[in-house]
Amino acid sequence: MPELPEIETVKLGIEKTVLGSAIISTKIFRRDLRFPIEENFEKLILKKRVLGVGRRSKYLLFFLSNKTTIVLHLGMSGRINLSRESKNKYKPKKHDHLIISFDNQFLLIYNDPRRFGFIEIIEGDYADYQRFKYIGIEPLSKKFDKQHLWSKIKNSSRSLKNILMDQKVVAGLGNIYVSEALWDCRIKPTRIGKKMSLIECERLVASIKKVLNKAIKFGGTTLKDFRQVGGEVGYFQNKLQVYGKEGQACFRGKCRGAVGKIIISGRSTFYCATCQK
Repeated sequence: MPELPEIETVKLGIEKTVLGSAIISTKIFRRDLRFPIEENFEKLILKKRVLGVGRRSKYLLFFLSNKTTIVLHLGMSGRINLSRESKNKYKPKKHDHLIISFDNQFLLIYNDPRRFGFIEIIEGDYADYQRFKYIGIEPLSKKFDKQHLWSKIKNSSRSLKNILMDQKVVAGLGNIYVSEALWDCRIKPTRIGKKMSLIECERLVASIKKVLNKAIKFGGTTLKDFRQVGGEVGYFQNKLQVYGKEGQACFRGKCRGAVGKIIISGRSTFYCATCQK
């Protein structure tokens, strides 16, 4: 599933192309996604202008005029493609479920083979949206600091891997970037939250921000399905230090360890037992 850097990469691509443009038509080929697209969706967004494009955790947000917001989740295999072909000339591809046409000649196409993603409309304040009520702090925000993280984990008996994967604690982190951040700060994924010091929390927060920003810079990670809005793959998979590197020598200079793999809560977890304590 796309994680925070992949969604942020898609958001930035959309922002560059349709910001300020108005929606002139919408074509829906399948309404039965993870949640059915409501019947009046097309009417609710018609002639609305895109005032902003945002992201909350792994959700894409289109802020339209008249306080209307489109919420889009890519699920496991969803993609957003942007095309400048005429809506009359564009030939829908297999698994294209929705096409939105803008007055600047761009088409936004939502393609999803597995249909685990969904698209919904919010009228009014999006902060009250039901799916955002229990999502934790954004890890790239200034409020996410050592003190905040320590307050969330100081009494926890769970492993750091499970804590960081919990969307109620930190928004948008997933398997890849948790493994990478823990390696970067030399902390073992099985460490118990309440055994972390404030200084260690500071190191972990810095590594999370560092890894996420680097992944965004390189367009996210493409292991299978993810593509940027122009169809390009992400390139951060070429920068991964431990994820998927089982049996390989640790990338850290002077460390003579090897990357190991364990299963935590059913998820593959990669780390170096020599330099991660």
